Amino acid sequence: MLHSAVITDPGRGIFAVVDLGSTKIVCFIIRVSRNSSPEVIGIGYKAAEGISGGTITDMEPASYSVLSCIESAKKMAQESVINQVFVNISGCDICSTNVVNEINAAIHEISDIDIRNIMLQTYNKCRDDQIIIHNIPIVYSLDDLNNITELKGLYGSKLKASMHVIAASKFALLNIENCITSCSSLDVTGYIAEPYSSGLSCLTDDEKEIGAMVLDIGGRYTSLGIFYKGKLIYADSVPLGGMHITNDIAYGLCISVRDAERIKVLYGDAMLVSPDKDGIIEADVGEDEIISVVRSDLVKIIKPRVEEIFDIVGSRIVKQKDLINRVVITGGSSQLINIKEVASYVLKKQVRIGFPLELKGISNDYKRNPSFSAAIGTALLVSNRIHNKRKPIQRKNNILKKILDLIPVKA
Repeated sequence: MLHSAVITDPGRGIFAVVDLGSTKIVCFIIRVSRNSSPEVIGIGYKAAEGISGGTITDMEPASYSVLSCIESAKKMAQESVINQVFVNISGCDICSTNVVNEINAAIHEISDIDIRNIMLQTYNKCRDDQIIIHNIPIVYSLDDLNNITELKGLYGSKLKASMHVIAASKFALLNIENCITSCSSLDVTGYIAEPYSSGLSCLTDDEKEIGAMVLDIGGRYTSLGIFYKGKLIYADSVPLGGMHITNDIAYGLCISVRDAERIKVLYGDAMLVSPDKDGIIEADVGEDEIISVVRSDLVKIIKPRVEEIFDIVGSRIVKQKDLINRVVITGGSSQLINIKEVASYVLKKQVRIGFPLELKGISNDYKRNPSFSAAIGTALLVSNRIHNKRKPIQRKNNILKKILDLIPVKA
């Protein structure tokens, strides 16, 4: 099993993306054109069974759900020869840490081999029960030169790299791999953490540069990722999501979870912004029953759980809070009315709802739908990797110019 989606490229420019959620499984079949633009040629969607928080809890129903989803996408794509799949994950005990690696470069021009060797050092620092899924270089130092982002062509003797590492439970990933490979002909080529993929699909380049946090509120987990200076610098997850809100409604109104989910989707509100907005909701429950609910009473059920989610998020980002200039909320539960107002109040940040970038070939049901942000971000990440591998090798520039470019010019 490989450590990261960016290690191996899809051989034919056609690959599958599977997003394993607590409530749904999504599969995209992606074809990358000669100009490296990703196109969705197949889509599968299935309610998740045997999966909780992105983790396999019952292999047989999980395998059936995954197989059904993949086969639907392959049928739509009319493409039977697809070998590789990239899996978007949430939960799975994802953890985020920063490490510093160092090698001696023997006073030669820094090469791809040097960069690979310094990145490989990270794997020696990984716990036995973890798998590294992202190994992201943040900044390099070369002898007395600091804050370097591009090394090729530079000379030096001692190379240091500050890395952001995202790891997940080895056994959770082995279970996912077994689930997919046992029911399909696909090989799991790599894993992508949801905070990373959601950020790639929902954040603008400016937001990633000046500092932004993406929150993907799923069924049972809320994933969070912080981007700064264009890089993902922190990732985490909170074991609360939209299903907890649904369960609160079911308990508070003494109705089934199915009816509670319907009421949440149709009438759910995280904040009563004005008494004028109050009123009576008439909702169908069961087969032939109608209940009357005061809107403000429904808000009283929903709001505490929403506040709890953002309170816990706030407690996880104490060290990084000053780097965050904007919060972007995505995922299925981001569509809850007034959720961004509650987030802004709790986190004391500017907040907007994040919609994923549109991919060529995607159907109207999936366009600008926050529920599919992670799957779309995964497709973008892998397609970008293919694009980078297709770039022609450029001749090295003058080494003196590269060094001079690193020296700040006095105003």
